[in-house]
Amino acid sequence: MSTAAPHLPAPHRPAPHPHSPHRSAGSRSAPVRPARPAVLVPGLRRLLRGSWEQRRPFAVAVLGAIAFSILQVTTSRVIGTVTQEAIIPSFREGRPLTAAVWLGGAAILGVGMLRAVAVAVRRVSASATQFSLHRLYRERLVALYERVPLLWHRRQATGTLLSSVHADIEATFYPMAPFPFALGTIVMLVYAGVVVALIDPVLLLVMAVLVVLLIALNVLFQRYAAPIAVESQRLRARVAEVAHESFDGANVVKSLGREDAEEQRFTAAAEDLRANGIRFGYVRGWFDPVIDALPNIGILLVALLGAWRIREGELTPGDLVQVAYLFTLMALPIRSFGWVLGDLARTVVGGARVERLMASRERQVYGGADLPDGPGRLALSDVSFVYRDEAGALAAPDGILVDADLDLEDAPGTPALCDVTLTADPAQGARTVAIVGATGSGKSTLAMLAGRLIDPTSGTIRLDGADLRDLSAEALAAGVVLVLQQAFVFDDTVRANVTLGEDFTEDEIRWALRVAQAEAFVDALPAGLDTPLGERGGTLSGGQRQRIALARALVRRPRLLILDDATSACDPSVELAILEGIRREMTGSTLLLVAYRKSTIAIADRVVFLEHGRVAAEGTHARLRETSAAYRALVDAYDEAAISHGLLDADGDDAAGTGAAR
Repeated sequence: MSTAAPHLPAPHRPAPHPHSPHRSAGSRSAPVRPARPAVLVPGLRRLLRGSWEQRRPFAVAVLGAIAFSILQVTTSRVIGTVTQEAIIPSFREGRPLTAAVWLGGAAILGVGMLRAVAVAVRRVSASATQFSLHRLYRERLVALYERVPLLWHRRQATGTLLSSVHADIEATFYPMAPFPFALGTIVMLVYAGVVVALIDPVLLLVMAVLVVLLIALNVLFQRYAAPIAVESQRLRARVAEVAHESFDGANVVKSLGREDAEEQRFTAAAEDLRANGIRFGYVRGWFDPVIDALPNIGILLVALLGAWRIREGELTPGDLVQVAYLFTLMALPIRSFGWVLGDLARTVVGGARVERLMASRERQVYGGADLPDGPGRLALSDVSFVYRDEAGALAAPDGILVDADLDLEDAPGTPALCDVTLTADPAQGARTVAIVGATGSGKSTLAMLAGRLIDPTSGTIRLDGADLRDLSAEALAAGVVLVLQQAFVFDDTVRANVTLGEDFTEDEIRWALRVAQAEAFVDALPAGLDTPLGERGGTLSGGQRQRIALARALVRRPRLLILDDATSACDPSVELAILEGIRREMTGSTLLLVAYRKSTIAIADRVVFLEHGRVAAEGTHARLRETSAAYRALVDAYDEAAISHGLLDADGDDAAGTGAAR
């Protein structure tokens, strides 16, 4: 009997990627030279696309930024005018021109208050744009995760998917907050250029040189920062993968004493991310001071040239003060270019990861057909399924993203099922069908196919004559329920775990718990149905979690109930009581169960014996024992193991009282 265990890399797979989360503990791979993607045009295109999707708040933010930029230039002009018309005449006459000084101060104060309002409007609207895009793209990505087939998820690392929802989307729109400011700065530069040109063309030359230097520095920064940003996003995903795998496999880690090894593995991943972050800090450490120094250098040049121009009679002191103050005010807006351009690399990398996920062609497509009432007739006709060789889809060669859109239709793989034909038809006396086979014979694959978690490579699966692929999502969810061996319990109450938010009465919930043999232990919980169960149902035993999962399925009264070893953690007597209760109470359901125990198989109307993905024999349990030596050896082997562990008496009855349960 198989037991639940965390996913581990199979021995036959290729060697792990140098930065794979499965590399040995404490090992350090040689640094991989990251790719240098195009940044400027793709990054700006992605920001503009996001701006259009949230165009209302973004337009308000840009208008606020433009108003601020105009007011910046206006402030310099007011100060220059006050200097020329009030301050200099006051010194010349040896007395203050009080009225002019007060009027000038009021003008400066008024413009300053308007600037404060413009800043508030811009910041609030830019933040609204940024966080609305976070919400929008997270909803889209989660909706994608829900629509894609189960095998798509098996090809992705869970930590990478979580990182995409959180870190990649944040990185994509991180520059969105300063983006309106940078666009407003363009207006300010044009306006300021016109003002300076009207004052003195020589000083305009200083301004032009300053702007060219800023652009050149930003291009240089992108050249060094972009590959580091690529590596950073990949390493963030890797840290999430290692952490998630360690937490998910906590039982294995604890039981095998691998805490130190897992700690070393996580430390290695975190250290790589830290080192890469420090590299980015070094690059930004020289870039930021230079950008901040340029406006100040411009002010010094303006002062030197301005003094010369005043001596030449081409400039007044008020004009010089206006231009110098304008350069001072331009420092922060011009710096906004650096903020946007400095984070474009993260935008490109994070956006590429998100878009490659969302571009996946794989979708779980549903039709529009519905199902009638009553037990369903399940028919598999020449069904085959191949697990394609998807090891290469786990990580892209450049480490940017697992390939969510890899076309593997023609990739080689291992067939799990070959030309399987079987029927579960209550009208023909086969309302309960047991699927029996050794490990790896295809039982769980068949169960997932019948529940349409996956679709067959070839052949058809029909429920009451309708191909499962033609059923609507609502009809499939209402008519077919699959309960797996690994019972998942949400961090919520018993009631919420059974109903999953649907409207079931108290009587219906208790009926489902009673049939699942769970009512007694639920009533013994501190708050009964309203008892919180903790993350993954940590307060329950394995058998109790399975019974909660069974009750969740039973309360929906599906037409086809599929149990994939869903009672493996229960005592034999409890398992038999559950199955006999289902047969007795669920008269409107057809039951397809993956079984191991002889006592469980015996209640089935028909048994299908699988060997190497093919139907080797079919019939009643008694008939198969007589006609199939392989079947008889398999079920007897389980009984012998159960007897050796004290689960069965030597006469075949379970030690816990199976006979009483019968």
